[in-house]
Amino acid sequence: MKDHFLLQIILLFFTAQSALYAQDPIQKTAEVFFPEKIVLAQNHPFFNYSVNDAFLKGMQYESIFSKTDSKEYYRTTVPLVSLMSNPMENSDAYEFEMKSAKLMGIDGFQFELRPLGGEYYLSRFKKIFAEYIKVAEVKNIDFKFSIIIDMKRNKKVPVSLLLSKTESTLNELFKMTNYSKKWLRTGDNKVILFTKTPQKVIDQGLKKKYASAFIKNPNLILELAEVYHSLQKGLIDDVAFVYQADYVSNDVLTNQILDFFPAIYTLSSAQNYDKGISGLEALCRKRNRPFIQCVVPDMQSVKPYDISTKQKLPSGVEGTIKGRGENNYVKAHNYKMTSVLRDLLEKGVKRQADLLYVTSWNYYNRGSHFAPELHHGYGMGLLLKEYKNKWLKNQATLEEEAVIVSFKNFLPGEFNKNKGMKINFRNKEKYQIQDMDSVEVVTILKEKSGVYFNNQYLGIAPKGTHAFYVEKPKGKMEVKVKRARRTILQYSVPKEIDGKQTVTDFLTYTFSNLDENYARQNHDIILNNEMRMMRNRFLISNEDEKKWRKASSERFFDNLQAMYNYGIASNKYIEIQAKNYKKFKQQIKEILTEFNYGIWLELEESALKNQGIPMWEDNQNEALRGYNILPEYSEQK
Repeated sequence: MKDHFLLQIILLFFTAQSALYAQDPIQKTAEVFFPEKIVLAQNHPFFNYSVNDAFLKGMQYESIFSKTDSKEYYRTTVPLVSLMSNPMENSDAYEFEMKSAKLMGIDGFQFELRPLGGEYYLSRFKKIFAEYIKVAEVKNIDFKFSIIIDMKRNKKVPVSLLLSKTESTLNELFKMTNYSKKWLRTGDNKVILFTKTPQKVIDQGLKKKYASAFIKNPNLILELAEVYHSLQKGLIDDVAFVYQADYVSNDVLTNQILDFFPAIYTLSSAQNYDKGISGLEALCRKRNRPFIQCVVPDMQSVKPYDISTKQKLPSGVEGTIKGRGENNYVKAHNYKMTSVLRDLLEKGVKRQADLLYVTSWNYYNRGSHFAPELHHGYGMGLLLKEYKNKWLKNQATLEEEAVIVSFKNFLPGEFNKNKGMKINFRNKEKYQIQDMDSVEVVTILKEKSGVYFNNQYLGIAPKGTHAFYVEKPKGKMEVKVKRARRTILQYSVPKEIDGKQTVTDFLTYTFSNLDENYARQNHDIILNNEMRMMRNRFLISNEDEKKWRKASSERFFDNLQAMYNYGIASNKYIEIQAKNYKKFKQQIKEILTEFNYGIWLELEESALKNQGIPMWEDNQNEALRGYNILPEYSEQK
């Protein structure tokens, strides 16, 4: 009885402490946390197409599919920017990333900071982040920026070191950006900082199954909150932390977190637990807190595993694509083309989310990118843009009616039957083989219409967004949309499914009738800066500029079509690419004087030799290596 009385006293004490700690300032900030609804996307700082600070070997076709290069990672992604331009000056590359993202409906970038990374990583991270903000300010680009701090550490690393490096890095960033208004800020002008593995700032949070201890002992959350409060006091700009919750099934723990943090978010790995996310949304509404909806389009890791041992291949292994692929596998999710993306976006609209959190803009090593790329094209971004309009309750929709065709690049029955790299699905994931053996046809229409695939009638598509599924054919694909006995839309997919792939190419291919328009808009972002430089350097006329733009555009689209036709058959594609480049050089030679052409050719050759950040730095630096990790599903209690 005496022990029971003491327990009640202790609980009352902690309750009083919680009430004292979670005073009005937290709630006041929470109620104005996001002044406006925006779409925020994760941005990998080193996957830009700049001369000085990009991992170019992870973005260029020649190095990704070369037979001689090291294949420690299994990459099949080719960002389309690498076909549009040589590596650009940093400012031009960052301008392109922002403006390209805005075309897809993205309003800001979030960069993941690893405070315990080495000096090489941290110095480049700070430089790139600050330059992004500077370019946005100078170019007057309406864009926001945020940081997600990975608080990961082990027992050997004292929390004091983690906090010291976090504080010094953030303070330097605030100074380097001159406390910019481009930082994502709350309505009361606090910089919004997201946290990742936030529980690891205390030793009890280092355990894999830490949640039960936190639930039983409210003092642990108080201890954790005090660590972040001390970090806040050491920062030279006012900040508000967003807590990453991975045990969303327990309201007790979530309520404890919300006593000390104004906002909570979840990562993509938690979205499969729909009941927990819905419960989190309800709790946020009950406590008048912002709700953040996570959105992910696709997922595939790049790190190969050994089939027999189930272990990751050690660093430095050669030839995992061409030589040892059939004995290895990579992990992936089967998201049934765009169905999971559309489902998450629809839930974000229905839940009236305060922020759409996109994972990611350019994490090509996770396959979660919205950035224009060989597989994802512009279709994922078009869907994001369409649902964003619904979310914002805009009357405007896409500028044109659209059809989006998505598929996996193998014929029915061929999944994991080839001699290349195998695909293993993530833990406990359920899938139907017919999902992968289908072509998905999504329509975005202003009125209901009949839809045909290869002259096969699929049915009536209602106004708005609708999806059909049809068995994958070999060869060409064409979609027609008919209304009032008239064909209002006809689209031929530029890539055929030929089957019998010797090399596994699992990521979802997505194409739309608006791709060419969006590709030209993206290319124009680059050409506008390039032509400005050419005018200044060579004094070319307006007529010559038109010819230059036309030649550059032809080269881009010819290379892109060759890549669709020949995929990862590198020799054939590189042969066509060389012919297209020879033609392009001749076209430029006809524009410039002989002397100026010689100067231009030297600049071209210098740009083509640029290697960007070397591969060994990516392997050696733990902070960089971490970007290649595909998150596991979170355990739900």
